[in-house]
Amino acid sequence: MNKDLIIALLIDSENVSADYMRTVEQHLIAMGKVTYKRMYGDFTNESKNGNSKNWRKLVNEYALMPVQQYSYTENKNATDGRLIIDAMDILHTGAVTAVCIMASDSDYTGLAKRLKESNIYVIGAGEKKTPQAFVNACDRFLILDDKPAQKREKAQPAEPTPPKAAPKKAAAKKQKEEDAETVKVATKSRIEEFCVDMLETQNLAESSLEWLIQKIHQAFPQFDFKDYGVKKSYEFFDEKKFNLRRTDNTNWFISLR
Repeated sequence: MNKDLIIALLIDSENVSADYMRTVEQHLIAMGKVTYKRMYGDFTNESKNGNSKNWRKLVNEYALMPVQQYSYTENKNATDGRLIIDAMDILHTGAVTAVCIMASDSDYTGLAKRLKESNIYVIGAGEKKTPQAFVNACDRFLILDDKPAQKREKAQPAEPTPPKAAPKKAAAKKQKEEDAETVKVATKSRIEEFCVDMLETQNLAESSLEWLIQKIHQAFPQFDFKDYGVKKSYEFFDEKKFNLRRTDNTNWFISLR
């Protein structure tokens, strides 16, 4: 698989669960760089789009651009039409080499075929129920309810307990420090889990550490290994989980234990 694909991610929020977003992001980061992240649906109508509330919660976490699409006619879905139009607009910009359609809907079969005719690598992402016609039209299809990564829950910071006898300012300061430390530990755990997913997704026995760190920065833009009290990037990785080896003074490689 080419690790340098430039990918547009287009999501039909009305027929795929927000629970799968993390799984899809990890797979796409392994394949290349995601430049477009758009989700489509009627986010004002909970009865029509039961997923809308959960998708809205992910806007900032995954830097998604919501595209509001009202229905023109009762019981008719206008979302797929808007997604298809945008996909063709993106195609003609020449800015991407791959498009990921996150949906479990056969309505996108024609779009997948058309994109492939223009030498665009087409990635589908949907549930097992996805019609075979759409699956076959893609270059690669991710069956989301078959992926173990979706079952992992993001670590949540524990509720800090301020000392009862401490003054308010001191207690607040200590609480803030405890919160920061708890978040740091949780983030480290998420990053390690992400690295495991990257190596497993790419089916790599071993990877360049430089490549893996680039992928970490795509998923965690604020990550800096120095925040964890280490001077070199390779020192960040837990030796109980990862093997590290150096071929010369600069090139490091990493694998799972």
